[in-house]
Amino acid sequence: MAGDVDHCPSVQEGLNYLVASHKTTPVMVRGKGIEVEDEEGRKYFDLDGGPGVLATGHCHPKVVGAIQKQAETMMQAPGRFHSRLAMGLAKRISELTNGKQRRVFFVNSGAEANDGAVKLAMKFATVSGKRGYGILALEHGFHGRLSLPLALTGLPGLKRGFGPYASFPGVVHVTPPYFYRCRFGSRTLEECGARAVQAVRDAIRFRAPGEFAMMIAEPIIGNSGVIVPPDNYWPQVAEICLENKILLIADEVFVGMGRTGRAFAHQHWGISPSIVTFAKAIGGGLPLGGFIATDEVAKAFESNDHNTTFGSNNQVGLAAGHAVLDVIEEEKLIERAAGAGDRMLENFRRLQAQFPYIGDVRGKGLVIGLEVVRDREGKEPAANLAKVVQDNLLKCGVIIGVGGVFGNVLRMSPALTISDAEIDHVMELFRRGLAMSG
Repeated sequence: MAGDVDHCPSVQEGLNYLVASHKTTPVMVRGKGIEVEDEEGRKYFDLDGGPGVLATGHCHPKVVGAIQKQAETMMQAPGRFHSRLAMGLAKRISELTNGKQRRVFFVNSGAEANDGAVKLAMKFATVSGKRGYGILALEHGFHGRLSLPLALTGLPGLKRGFGPYASFPGVVHVTPPYFYRCRFGSRTLEECGARAVQAVRDAIRFRAPGEFAMMIAEPIIGNSGVIVPPDNYWPQVAEICLENKILLIADEVFVGMGRTGRAFAHQHWGISPSIVTFAKAIGGGLPLGGFIATDEVAKAFESNDHNTTFGSNNQVGLAAGHAVLDVIEEEKLIERAAGAGDRMLENFRRLQAQFPYIGDVRGKGLVIGLEVVRDREGKEPAANLAKVVQDNLLKCGVIIGVGGVFGNVLRMSPALTISDAEIDHVMELFRRGLAMSG
């Protein structure tokens, strides 16, 4: 039958038909909960989770059932007609924000969500009489690999070789509050936060191309190493944006939908962005994302200002989104993420005491990063050692990601369904993998 694995070529042959990417072997063929299995029958604990996609785990029965039922009913709605699935899911996502953000536009991915959010903010800047269209973003931030999102991304290495494709006029990057490697030489978290806040003020005063229309940032910087800001950072930055009539866009693509122990990560700091973007977890493994804006900002868009073929027409993805929110609510996964995250962080700090090449352990809820260094005193990044650890953990049956500004952070974003027993077992496997690595 079409699509059957028997029709797939060998890996060696198949690579001749794929554009180069970071993907590797083994070939994974099935998953359940936090476990996956390769084509040789070996099983692994998946602590990468997509990354960040599988909040409800691999093949959660409720998500699978919703997908199957909807696939038999209607897969794609005709392009110019409303969908009750879309309207209902938008209402539920607004309720996760306590109604602070209200109107949703559905898309297919995080990059598209961020692109659309910036487009909406640009239109709002026009209708509200802004005298400039500058965009503030954070160094080390990651917003996707399409042209505009890549220009917003504060990682120069991802832009090399692409010329003007990744260069959008008016984007200004400022230093983030990365305490472990604080560029300001801060001695305390509070000092690091205050100096990073001052960097935002200075950018507005000295670097704005006319005026800044918006600021886009991840509340917790994920791809670049799970950089959790000091508690004094976001409340002050949000106030600065308000004072200067700068729309704040919270990129919650990776850390949203309960992962950090709140529905959205920015809620830890009591701020209220004008726009919040989301993707990854909401689709339960299917492509789905979007942005949600306040009433005032959303109404800047007229009826034909923005569109996408799928998004709110993708009935199967929307049905999966409803099922994901059902599971999160019924299984209390937001609370589970907070408790499980504390348990994992406590265990990782014990391992940090055993293995001197673990320089820093950080995270919030179930997004966790371990920074690998040559020695703790010098903090020299050890990217090669991080890859060795990743490979050895795979041999022990644990899948993790590696990221960070210097490629030296072991990153984990497992399913929010992970049990205490699974955590304890995974930690023993993790200890073995670390011991094998040095």
